[in-house]
Amino acid sequence: MKMENLREKINFNHKITIISFDVDGTLIDYDFVNSVWFEEIPKLVAEKEGISFNKALEKVKSAYNEVTEEKIEWYDIKYWVNKFKLKTDWKEILEKAKWKIKVYPDVLSTLEKLNKKYKLIINSNSPREFLDLELKETKLNKFFSYVFSSTSDFNQVRKSEDYYAKICFILQVKPESMLHIGDNWKFDFEVPSKIGIKTLFLDRSKTKNGKFIIHSLTQIEDAIKNFEVKNF
Repeated sequence: MKMENLREKINFNHKITIISFDVDGTLIDYDFVNSVWFEEIPKLVAEKEGISFNKALEKVKSAYNEVTEEKIEWYDIKYWVNKFKLKTDWKEILEKAKWKIKVYPDVLSTLEKLNKKYKLIINSNSPREFLDLELKETKLNKFFSYVFSSTSDFNQVRKSEDYYAKICFILQVKPESMLHIGDNWKFDFEVPSKIGIKTLFLDRSKTKNGKFIIHSLTQIEDAIKNFEVKNF
């Protein structure tokens, strides 16, 4: 879909009052979540069944693929602990991997600056078990007025148009007064744009370029100026 078409419904006369962020891949890198799903859980399966780590990893990946990302269970660590009959608590699994939770270098300075001008919120499809720990360990929770998880709070695996509309209703804000930033082209950029939310696509790999594409969070304030142009 062309970027111009995504902007047709957006009223640029509305001033941005809320900035919304995705978390994994946007504020925090993927090392932690990848470690939980592809290291810690396979290790426990290997120990329980007396098989090699590689065989356990293959078994775990196969189970993930069988459930698919379209089902809420795929995101539920408690489901997988029961599925694999692991003799451990899900909290212990997250605790073992939490040392890998890391924020990107551009995050703290950006949030400190934006927090003085805008209300900041989180919109993520990551379950709260992960989100709460990530925000606590990084101390990022102090910057955000609200934290929303599509999977835990709304039982939705994707951040759909309906999901974003519900967030706007809860906050009693017009979509045009919100800016959302994330690293998923469809669910952080295209989908919220369809209901009028202003969006920026964060491409840390620097493979895409465009008026509403940024490569670092430090570019947010300059990018916001593009939304102040009413005719382009």
